[in-house]
Amino acid sequence: MLSLEDGWKWPALGLFLFLVTFGSVGLLSLGYIICILMGGLVMTLYYGRQLSKAALIAELPDLTRSKPGILTVVNRMESSPKGKNFDRRMTGASVIDDAINEVLSHAIRDYIKSWYRQVSDHDGFVLDIRQCVQKLTITFASRTKDVDWMPFFSQRLVDDFASHLRLYRRAREHANVPPTDELYKEQVQSAFFDLEVAMEKDKCRDLVCLNPEAEKQYLQNLSEVLLFLLLPPDDFQNKTFRYILREVLVNGILIPTIEMLSDPDYLNQYVAWLCKDGSFTNENFLTVIKSSHLVEELEAVKEITEQNIAKWRSQDTGGADDAVIKQKLNSLLFVKNICEGRIRRIQEGSLDDIEEAPDICRAQNIFVLSLDEIIDSNIALAVFIEFMTNVCGQQYLFFYLNVEGFRTAAGQQIMAAHQRAMNGVSTEADLESLRRAAMIIYDQYLSDKASSRIKLESDIVKRTLQKIKSKNISEDLFDEAQSKVYQILHSEQYYEAFLQSNVYHKMLQEMGLSKPDRSEDGDTSSLDEVPRIIWFPMEDSSEETSLPRSRSDSPVTMDTNITAFISQTGIVKESDKNSGKTYAVFAVRATKICGDEEEVSETYRRYSDFHDLHMLIQEKFPDFQSPQLPGKTMLKNMNKDFLEKRKKSLNTYLQILMKPENWVRYPGMKELVLKFVAPGLWEKHKSELARKMDTIVNPIRSSVKTVGRAVSTDSLADGLGKVFKSDSSDRRSLDSGKVADGLDGDADNIPLRVMLLLMDEVFDLREKNTWLRRRIVAVLKQLIKVTFGDSINKKIVDYVDFMTSAEQMAEYVRKFKMSFWPGGSLAEPRVPRDNHTKMRTRVLCRAKMLGSVSDDFRHLMGTETIRIGTSRMFDMFQHQSLNKRFVYVFLEGVIITLFPQNKFPELFTRLHSQSERVANHLAKMKESTDNAESGARKRRR
Repeated sequence: MLSLEDGWKWPALGLFLFLVTFGSVGLLSLGYIICILMGGLVMTLYYGRQLSKAALIAELPDLTRSKPGILTVVNRMESSPKGKNFDRRMTGASVIDDAINEVLSHAIRDYIKSWYRQVSDHDGFVLDIRQCVQKLTITFASRTKDVDWMPFFSQRLVDDFASHLRLYRRAREHANVPPTDELYKEQVQSAFFDLEVAMEKDKCRDLVCLNPEAEKQYLQNLSEVLLFLLLPPDDFQNKTFRYILREVLVNGILIPTIEMLSDPDYLNQYVAWLCKDGSFTNENFLTVIKSSHLVEELEAVKEITEQNIAKWRSQDTGGADDAVIKQKLNSLLFVKNICEGRIRRIQEGSLDDIEEAPDICRAQNIFVLSLDEIIDSNIALAVFIEFMTNVCGQQYLFFYLNVEGFRTAAGQQIMAAHQRAMNGVSTEADLESLRRAAMIIYDQYLSDKASSRIKLESDIVKRTLQKIKSKNISEDLFDEAQSKVYQILHSEQYYEAFLQSNVYHKMLQEMGLSKPDRSEDGDTSSLDEVPRIIWFPMEDSSEETSLPRSRSDSPVTMDTNITAFISQTGIVKESDKNSGKTYAVFAVRATKICGDEEEVSETYRRYSDFHDLHMLIQEKFPDFQSPQLPGKTMLKNMNKDFLEKRKKSLNTYLQILMKPENWVRYPGMKELVLKFVAPGLWEKHKSELARKMDTIVNPIRSSVKTVGRAVSTDSLADGLGKVFKSDSSDRRSLDSGKVADGLDGDADNIPLRVMLLLMDEVFDLREKNTWLRRRIVAVLKQLIKVTFGDSINKKIVDYVDFMTSAEQMAEYVRKFKMSFWPGGSLAEPRVPRDNHTKMRTRVLCRAKMLGSVSDDFRHLMGTETIRIGTSRMFDMFQHQSLNKRFVYVFLEGVIITLFPQNKFPELFTRLHSQSERVANHLAKMKESTDNAESGARKRRR
């Protein structure tokens, strides 16, 4: 046997023989075999460990456990709900639940799992979050089902917005520096919240709007209360979970949303998107930049203008489009000059606002209105009343208007009395009421003790009094006195002085009959460079008149055989024997092609002809979606730009009527339209609807008659004294409160109430005299009635119900999902917009807001009034702190509407009463009360 000492010899011998036999190849092969065996062993150990971990997590095998606590935890984890069995019902409407579940899935994926998976792979927390949101949504949905949103949208929201606008309007009045000053915005902001305290009495939102820490604390307190109402008790008692949910709600949802909604740039983009594309016109654009007070706006417009100038100059190679390029370059250079001139005047401090009326010497070729036209116009009459008041002659104008009102009302009442007399009914009471109304006018203006006595011959006064006391009273008993007053009004002292005043020129600008001087804004063109209007004498209004030929628009072919378009426009002045009547006409050129022959004819139509055709088509073809006809104007506007604009609008209207598909679909339309474009007279077909629309679109054909309607509304005895009574004292008493407190319209008429609330503050309707305000209210009532009918309230209620229906709510949720997760992926953060882009958006928004006002409303309120009103609203949106204040007002209104049984008004008062402004206001009120009581005690002594 071998000893232990010889044991190594045999392996060594074997290794030696192996090396001799196989050499180095054998040694390498042996090494490969050893490495393979070791690698297989390592991989087996690694994957076995991974599979064991997965099995422990997924299946939890029954291992030997020594402690009962571990068994309890495992049993609870095994009994946790699985996602596949999760109840996804929330609102009771599957269409809403599906949309909410999609949003919730995306939110959990991007905002929770993104960090939770780094902590744990267990889905219990995710399921708890989903279940909590489900319970919260169920509670919220059950409350909203019983809420009537109509009062909130039609009353509270509109009143809050109008009151917000009133606070801003009054805050601007408190600023003692120009808008170009850096302190202007701070002064307006400070005055705004001071006025809010005066309006609300016991609360002010300045802290939440100006202090970020106070805003966060306010939202945390509010969120705590909402979570208490909406969360299940068990979840709310869990402080850790409640605090996490509160912070996510405040910092992740409420604060970013409020910041976005109050951002002026966001509001400018949204308002510009809401306005129609056609609302942006060159005229409105130039008006905006000429009235801008911000250098940054003008610099931004100038920058983009210079870029476009460089672009068009690079294309100016002298080719076929050379004329078009030069025209565009000239237009761009014109805009650049306006911007530079405006910037220079702002920097020099020599800025003259566009609101200021230019000197009368600048108006060398102004439009002259007759006295009758002034009385027939809302705007002109309001200005004339102010002028007559300043020269102490208002009693003559008021007498004239009151007599017109009496004549209208008396005529109606006498006719009704005659009808009752024919039926054997006594009419003495009616005639006696007319006599009392006539005596009111006599006592106020003609008697020796009259408070507003007018100077007339004593014989005229005596004869008028005899007519009043006569047995048979008539509506013309004041005619002699009124005729004399008309002569006084037309004298050099009043009417002619009015024509020479600065306020007359400003009134023409307001009515769109004149333009402000443009030389200061870089427009160096003179009146001599404007094409003069040619007047054409006519022996008879029915004859066709030769008009000047101008460059016509290219015709649009509407049929293979027939085309028609408006080639030109002109002004016709009739001969003196026909009272010299002046009006605009439009040349309609029709072309008929028969084989190789072409027949061209031209006829002339007035706007009233187009209006009559429009009414006729609406009556004969009620299913036809007729295009919009440009509105009428209250006064004849012979301005070249206006006529060109109307020509384009009427031409667009005509092209739609000339479409062959409309002729095929509506038999009889072709013959009617071809008759209209054919030479010859157009026979008018005045319809009832045309008369109604004429009353609306041209609201004051004879404005003084509205006084009669106002009189007959209030009763003859009391109405005459109230028609022209000043309401300045009433306005002062109401101006410090909410807008709805002083609303004197029909509260049951929803659209009228909304329009009055907004118009009072946007266009300073309360600043107008009482007569004009009543007239505007009457026009609005007529407009709403004819446009929508008597069922307008029901239509609005149905619309609100539709907007809050399950289908629409689901659509809102889907739009929200598409905004935040386009294509199912989280949207990329917005790229910050540079300051010049924001400034250009301001200009776009303001121009679109100005252009969104219809021509009819513009003529009713006045061009300058519309411009100032829209500018005021636009400027209000540029204060982020004030925007934030209205967002909080809206949020609080929604919460109060959702939880009417809870004491949220008291809660909001308590939260907003922490402002120093509230404490100072209450101290002043207490001091004032103490002083009043002290004075009363002294007087009693």
